[in-house]
This record gives sequence, C-alpha cells and structure tokens, in this order.
Amino acid sequence: MKKLTLFVTPLVLLLTCMLACTPKKESERKDPIAKITTAGNAGNFIRIKGNGFSTNKLENTVVFGDAKAVVLYASNDYLLVQVPPHKAGVVPVTVTVGDNPSNSLMFEYNSNAMLAANLPRR
Repeated sequence: MKKLTLFVTPLVLLLTCMLACTPKKESERKDPIAKITTAGNAGNFIRIKGNGFSTNKLENTVVFGDAKAVVLYASNDYLLVQVPPHKAGVVPVTVTVGDNPSNSLMFEYNSNAMLAANLPRR
C-alpha cells in the first residue's frame, strides 16, 4: 500500500502542475499590442502592431490616456489609427477588442507640435 501511495502522490502533483500551467486561450490573453510609434502629435496616423485585433474596425477601441482614437483600418495583426488631441506628456495606449482590454504601451505627445503648426511662415 505504501508503494502505491508513493506512486499516486507524485502523479497527482504532476497532473495538478500541468493543468495549472496550461496556456490561456488566444481570446483570453491581454497582450495584443506588440509595437506602436512611441511619440508623435495629435492628428498623426500611426500603426499599432500586434495580434488578436478584430477585422471590424468598430469592434476595436483605442484609447490614448483618456482620449479615444479613430480607428481607420483594422486587420488581425495591425490597426491604423489617428492620434486624438491630448495635452503634452506620456500616456498609456490601450486597445480593447470587444470586452477584452489589452496591455498598455506608452506614447509621448510632443509639447510644441500645435504651437509650431500655428506659427506664420516668413
């Protein structure tokens, strides 16, 4: 009986570890954003590379800090968005596909972009 217990106990532990380490389904992952442009100005068009995006652009919500971006194009592995107006500084960028929010990557709004655009040319 003792030999049986010595065999069953490690087997149960092994099965428990294997089940606990099973990778999440693709739809449950929270890291679809792999790469974005790290700095720019409001109004710029940027490409967000990653995975798990919806091909229906209306099902992807992209937020820069607290400002919602316009999604212009969507595929499974990238989104083309227009950077929304926001004050200068660094903000997190998050993509939500349906009800699944992504990881966040940082984007820096340039401080003098709007000022430079409004200066008269000589």
